[in-house]
Amino acid sequence: MSFVVSNGRPIYYERAGSGPAVLFLHGAGSNAATWWQQLPAFSERYTCITADIRCFGRSVAPLKEFQWPQLLQDVQRLLEQEKIERVAIVGQSLGGMIGLRLALEHPTLVAGFVASDTSLSIDHPGMLQRIRDRQVTQKAVTVEQRSLGRWFLENEPEKAALYAQINHFNPSTHSLPPEQWGQALADMMKPDALLPMDALAEVKCPTLFVVGSEDPIVPVLAMHEAAELVKGSTVAVIKDAGHSAYFEKPSEYNKLVLGFIGRYVYPQ
Repeated sequence: MSFVVSNGRPIYYERAGSGPAVLFLHGAGSNAATWWQQLPAFSERYTCITADIRCFGRSVAPLKEFQWPQLLQDVQRLLEQEKIERVAIVGQSLGGMIGLRLALEHPTLVAGFVASDTSLSIDHPGMLQRIRDRQVTQKAVTVEQRSLGRWFLENEPEKAALYAQINHFNPSTHSLPPEQWGQALADMMKPDALLPMDALAEVKCPTLFVVGSEDPIVPVLAMHEAAELVKGSTVAVIKDAGHSAYFEKPSEYNKLVLGFIGRYVYPQ
């Protein structure tokens, strides 16, 4: 367990395993603890870094600092402290948005990118409309109902409860007024904060898009459209998974991502 100070704030992270580096970046309903099903598998081959993104978990900071430039700087400071010069990024939802920006702005740093169930914060009309619709229709439901697929909720109720408990570690659930947190997230998706679709063509590292077949936020078609713009990228669809395929179908997810990293990012 460690902290790195970035712009005056302590950012929490953990390091496990050894070998080439893989950084796991969580979504807006999670924190570093959410990767518990990935770490045992990945740390056998790789140095695994998990972190609480600023304003999540143990990385406490005011909401005014929840901005793209600051989130990118936090990752850079963490990697500098750990003396990591090249890293594969596995990012879910919000984590994928950060990962894409890092791949575009710091291409020598990012060795590979796994975009998992993420809208990427790009100006894709279909995804943006779906997000807007859900902001209206999903206010009263729990985080697990918003994010997890029907199969998982019906067949893995204990893990669904754990998913919710991990989210409850975040200040957004116990310290911040819901309307303030909702506004902070909405501000990150304003038109002037989005990346243009054609920016995807500038991604040069090996890239894998992973999406659950039941993802209520990120349509499978949208991931295929994004992949068409990233040269050499591929799409993997995980059946019966929702917005958190890594959590809902960990064995399938781990096999896909480990295979991608081992073949295209850090070939042996």
